[in-house]
Amino acid sequence: MPIYDQTYKKWEGNLYRASWSAWWTIARMEFRVLLQRRFIRLIVSIPPLLYFLVHSVQIYAANRIPQAGIVWRIDASFFKNFLLRNAVLPGLFICLVGIFSGSSLIANDLRYNTLSLYLSKPINWWDYLIGKIMVMLAWLGLITIIPSSILLCEHLLLSDGISFLKNNSRLLYAIPLFSMLIILPVSLLNLALSSLTTNHRYASIGFASIVIGTPVLAEIIAQITRREAFRMLSIWSTFDLLGHHLFGLNHNYKYPWYIALLICGGLVVGSLWILQNQIRAVKSIQ
Repeated sequence: MPIYDQTYKKWEGNLYRASWSAWWTIARMEFRVLLQRRFIRLIVSIPPLLYFLVHSVQIYAANRIPQAGIVWRIDASFFKNFLLRNAVLPGLFICLVGIFSGSSLIANDLRYNTLSLYLSKPINWWDYLIGKIMVMLAWLGLITIIPSSILLCEHLLLSDGISFLKNNSRLLYAIPLFSMLIILPVSLLNLALSSLTTNHRYASIGFASIVIGTPVLAEIIAQITRREAFRMLSIWSTFDLLGHHLFGLNHNYKYPWYIALLICGGLVVGSLWILQNQIRAVKSIQ
């Protein structure tokens, strides 16, 4: 019997799919692609590893050598400075990870029409977005949350951990929370810029201009106008103020911490709005 004479019955069952499987598949594939690039492996591993080893040696020396404990004091400021000392370290590492790994996550999908292929499958636009965000959060978490938590555990093992935690109990939540306040807005900003172009080089230039250029611009405007409020134009000053507040440290900023929190919130909301519009625009074309 010819195939056009056969009668086919439509399947009316429900396809079971775990809620996490779609975004996890996307994230796993992106990890695999990025790990195949030797340069990205070197950028993500070697500079942050050296940075971590230097602080690890400082903790060991401060606990085992009395003279070193005077030079390197292990307190809340030590861990805050490890996460964000200034816009160079580890801001430089965050910038490099964003340029060489995050800027191409969506731009390449737009360039090769892979995004249309993704959205033609039974997944939602937020499944795609979560998969991409998880890639950036994982990369940046490798140089923020994980090493800082290891350093805290090292200090607790080498020192009087109970006494240290009594005086610095806020570190248990300040380290992961401050890390997320840094990497979440940066990740979303990077992906938002990547979604605006089909050339990842343009996204890299835009991302570098914001994370490197805004501190310079903020300093110039603040010096010309002699108003400290313009320093908030720097994304790193915003993070720095939040870090001082979370770790209970004194600072010289003339504006309250919740202003910095509002700026971070605005950055997150604005990036999500751009990502939603760009991804759903591709889906509506299909």
